[in-house]
Amino acid sequence: MIPHEIAIGDVFLPPLLVAAFLGLLATIVTAHLLNRYRLSRYLYNPPLAFIAMVTIYTVLIGTFLIRI
Repeated sequence: MIPHEIAIGDVFLPPLLVAAFLGLLATIVTAHLLNRYRLSRYLYNPPLAFIAMVTIYTVLIGTFLIRI
């Protein structure tokens, strides 16, 4: 039951695009929380950590929620 595309309205999207978008949204929320509680100051390179979190969230969402 692996979807080949996801239909949103009448537009068909690849599952990896949906997983990447959800991963980006989850990373934005996480980065906002890290900045709010001043935990991002412990990161050596925050932009690199942002890209790493996007990748990790995309893989996790694609694996467990969307099943790419």
